Amino acid sequence: MMKIKQYSLSALACLALLASCNSDNESGPSSDYDRQAMLNNYADNLIVPGYQAFNKEVGEMTTAISVFTTTPSVTTLADARKEYQEAYLAWQDVSVYEFGPADEQMLRNNLNIYPTTTTQIESNITAGTYDLKASTNLSAKGFPALDYLLYGQASEAAVVDQYTTAASAANRKKYLQDVAALIKQQTEATYTGWSTGTATKTFKEAAGTAVGSSAGNLVNQLNSDIDITKRYKVGIPAGKTNAGTPLPDKVEAYYSGTSLALLERNLKAQKAIFLGQSATGVNGPGLDDYLDHVGAKYNNQTLSAAIAQQYDATLAAVAAVQGPLSQAVTSNPQAVSKVYEELQKLIILTKTDMPAALGVTITYTDNDGD
Repeated sequence: MMKIKQYSLSALACLALLASCNSDNESGPSSDYDRQAMLNNYADNLIVPGYQAFNKEVGEMTTAISVFTTTPSVTTLADARKEYQEAYLAWQDVSVYEFGPADEQMLRNNLNIYPTTTTQIESNITAGTYDLKASTNLSAKGFPALDYLLYGQASEAAVVDQYTTAASAANRKKYLQDVAALIKQQTEATYTGWSTGTATKTFKEAAGTAVGSSAGNLVNQLNSDIDITKRYKVGIPAGKTNAGTPLPDKVEAYYSGTSLALLERNLKAQKAIFLGQSATGVNGPGLDDYLDHVGAKYNNQTLSAAIAQQYDATLAAVAAVQGPLSQAVTSNPQAVSKVYEELQKLIILTKTDMPAALGVTITYTDNDGD
């Protein structure tokens, strides 16, 4: 009888425990943390304003490119290049949010597959007909294609000649406009989904930690972005996947030589997202606060402090790289390797320690292109 009584009490205890918890782990490791406030901060102060700023920059870029194709000159080219660079930098601020409307638009794949395939671009221009949404043109559009179309010659005058006196000048103008227009279309659709659609409401309401929750999406996509940064922005060009042989032409923004600026902006954006910090510098509840709430530690400090410090160490390594990244991978490989090493340290903290502390499952695969 004693054994039966103990079993019954144990069963009742188990039932009580089950009743207090969600079967899909929606409560997370610490159910009293105000995830709702955290999600509100991300939606209202980071995601929507980030896409708003990006949408604005893309609009200005598209206008400048239209002016250039209408009246090609060194002056209008300079304006188009400037606006392209501003838009590409703004993309780095939102590239983490590959869920919701961005996922629907496949924004990362459509806007930033690099290196661009110049032979496909030239084939499209020569033909004069193409479908930019076809899989064959995945690496012949987006910002990398603009990088080639605006910078792919030895001088500004040579670029202008391609849009004025070259045999395929008319087709090249149209192609440049079409690539920019598609970026604008998909950016606007993503921003609209967040600003006037149901995405913001859905994001705020998915306050658990299970697969598909907003916290789960944030942790997964932040890590996905770090993986892409480590592998594609730095690792492949540095030869980390090629037996140590550098591949300079694999860098992001190869033709404009702005890969280091994009890398720095990307890392700063990732850190701000981790901290829940808006573009205006307001530090709201973020993943760092969530880690502090659950008491996550790393060695003799908080895990949140360790991650923030590792971001700083990585940014310091980037600042030590001199010249365009495409040159540095051969002229100063030690400095580039240091960046890669710091990124490796970062991904261990964010992909292993952080998800474990927050009860989030990593579901993305890290072999997709950027």
